[in-house]
Amino acid sequence: MNDFVFIFVTMKRILFTLSTFICTTVSFAQTATKTHTVAKGETITQIAKKYNTTNNVLFLLNPEAVDGVSENQVIKIPTTAAVQHQVQPKETVYGISKQYNIATKKLYDLNPGLKENGLKIGQFLNLSQTNLSNSKQQSTIGTSTVIVEKGETIYGIAVKNNTTVSVLYELNQGLLENGLKVGQPINIPVSGEVKREIADASKKTKPKTIVVQPKQTIYNIAKTNNVSQEQLMEWNPDLKNGLKDGSTLIVGYSYEKVAFNDHAAPKPIENKPNTVKKGIELSLPNDGSTRDLVLLLPFNIANNNFNNPSINQSIKEDVFLNMTLDFYSGAKMAIDVLKDKNYNLNIKFVDSKETNRALDVNMLKGDFDFSTTDVIIGPFFQKNVDAVSEVFKNQQTIVVSPLSTEKGKPFPRQIHTMPNNEIVKKEMLEYVLSKEEQVIAITDGKKTSKAFYNKNYPDITTLSVTTDEKVSATILKNLLSATKNNYIVLDATSLTTTVELITTLKSLQKDFKIELISLEKLDVLESSDININDLIALKYTFPSVTNDASSAKKDKFVKEYRTIYGKNPSRFATRGYDVTYDVISRMFESDEDSNIFDYGSQHIENKFAYINENGGVYNNAVYILYYDRDLTLKEAK
Repeated sequence: MNDFVFIFVTMKRILFTLSTFICTTVSFAQTATKTHTVAKGETITQIAKKYNTTNNVLFLLNPEAVDGVSENQVIKIPTTAAVQHQVQPKETVYGISKQYNIATKKLYDLNPGLKENGLKIGQFLNLSQTNLSNSKQQSTIGTSTVIVEKGETIYGIAVKNNTTVSVLYELNQGLLENGLKVGQPINIPVSGEVKREIADASKKTKPKTIVVQPKQTIYNIAKTNNVSQEQLMEWNPDLKNGLKDGSTLIVGYSYEKVAFNDHAAPKPIENKPNTVKKGIELSLPNDGSTRDLVLLLPFNIANNNFNNPSINQSIKEDVFLNMTLDFYSGAKMAIDVLKDKNYNLNIKFVDSKETNRALDVNMLKGDFDFSTTDVIIGPFFQKNVDAVSEVFKNQQTIVVSPLSTEKGKPFPRQIHTMPNNEIVKKEMLEYVLSKEEQVIAITDGKKTSKAFYNKNYPDITTLSVTTDEKVSATILKNLLSATKNNYIVLDATSLTTTVELITTLKSLQKDFKIELISLEKLDVLESSDININDLIALKYTFPSVTNDASSAKKDKFVKEYRTIYGKNPSRFATRGYDVTYDVISRMFESDEDSNIFDYGSQHIENKFAYINENGGVYNNAVYILYYDRDLTLKEAK
């Protein structure tokens, strides 16, 4: 611990203004692909440009390339605009999602009807948003309405109106989830009709202009004036030829609404924040300008004097401070590792002064100027992350929640890096159901109700138990399949029920194939009353937001961390490394004007595959782990 404190105190002098500048400022079938052998010094961006594709598509086809490419490495290159996967025999949605590091929910979103109809051998699955019909043009396509008649299907309506199922889902929010209802109005595209912006006769517009100064960039001008680069290009067509010092640039419009009473004073209307389809547009330009990253960490320096020897005792006793310093150490290590990437990045560590009760955002803004900040990592507690997102909701800043598993509020520019409990549960059930075997859930209703299973997973047989109730072997026998594998989902919290159930399942294994499942890693199974060999015999499988299985990559990280800090990394140190490394990589390696959180990635202990849900951005990547016969944890396939 003393080694760690020494390192932290060394950095402490510049904690508020810490600006660490990196470099200048510190065999399966799919839609036609070919291979490329990486040349010496070649980057993923150069390869993408060479083959007229994008970084994000290459990351999709080559998940290992997220950490960079090396000389002689062979990577897949798409030879068609569509990025798809052709379904092979015995493949599952879960397996395909893992192969490409895509969230299963995202696969369902990209392929309407997949969840309802399942996989078909030979079927092509969309892997990227670019596959959706006219997705970029839909905002300009005119629409009309039809009324659903009895017996009609979504496919039938699409064919009848010369469109596609995907377009109908795009134009009708909630249609995919809720299906058709007789008498329901459905939006359909009007072929050839283009919506035009019709000026409201009751409004007058006045352009807001600036004079371009030396060294200004399109990116910085857009960010300063809270507009998108696309808007600047639309208002200033000559920008396609580049910025010219001294030229006048339109950066927005002021609107005056003329009241019906001519004598009334006109009321100014501010530019509205740029609204984005599906609530997300997390792109950063690739114009060579410096990016700003702030790590908002709860050092609480006012209460923690790092020059005083008593700080060692505080670290021992203060769990929250310990967690903070560990996260910081991992983040600092990620920054050092990324120095060789030559990113034009300005990083600052700022004391959030947060507690689990509150965070004073206004005071924080008074202490530090966030006006040019591209990305904020932090705070730690979700309600404090929500408070920061609320204050910056009209700014282009992306706010990253690094530690919380709470669902929080769905802000369009807030990134939930930790899968919440609901996502973890659903991913585990999707994995089990993908096996197409017999699934039996035993629940006491305390964590998951029988009604939840009946409504959302009708294919799962549910058995309700009371607290400490012993599950009858006779009842179980009548539910088990003699020909299929039987997955038993333990969703009860009682130690008595658990011990008795394991004993019963072990006895039934003589006649049935049985595996034990849980929807989270259950504390009750850590009890000394449970024999680890029984869990191994039942191939106990559970979901986890972190990968506890060993790997060469993880072993290397632990060794390097121990060399620097003199101790093994905690879960929070590894989390600090993974989140920081991932965010910085996305800030620079993603394509310009594309969603920087659009591809999956995997680092030391954490993986990231994001979905859009209710206007928010959530990590949907969950590890499925099981106990193997050698007493180690393995990742399920």
